[in-house]
Amino acid sequence: MQEGGTLIGYKNTAKWLVKSKFIKLAFEATKMDTIAGVSFENKGLKFGAQYIGGAIFEANIDRSHPINFGYKNDKIALFRNSTLFIKADTKSYNNPIQYTEKPLLSGYISSENAKLIKNTVPFKVQKLGKGRVIVFTDNTNFRAFWLGTNKLLMNAIFFGDKM
Repeated sequence: MQEGGTLIGYKNTAKWLVKSKFIKLAFEATKMDTIAGVSFENKGLKFGAQYIGGAIFEANIDRSHPINFGYKNDKIALFRNSTLFIKADTKSYNNPIQYTEKPLLSGYISSENAKLIKNTVPFKVQKLGKGRVIVFTDNTNFRAFWLGTNKLLMNAIFFGDKM
């Protein structure tokens, strides 16, 4: 990595990359214990309601950034099935993909997680020596069923050294 390679990580790999000091990220903490008045019988439902099993979210994109090469619109629909929320950078140009204020397009998200996801980022890139570490909060090629984001992985592979 230090000599110019590109490392790409998906989902919880981002947490391992932070722990292993490959990349510095700040996460929004998911709160699994926020619903009150739940009986023992329904406690499984309480926790289950906090997971994102598969939903579609809207994000703004900066088309001048290499990760977004080839996209024609300023918005993108992203498939998610994780509760990994990365805080946006204070410098807007470091957030080439960023969830909107009300990002849910289709599917379910708890009200607690809906508050957390807004304005977070599903993608981050940082230098490591001469190389780059790239993370995505979700699999851009998930089961090859959400084709609109396959290009993000290809751009990460082909243009990683330009980011």
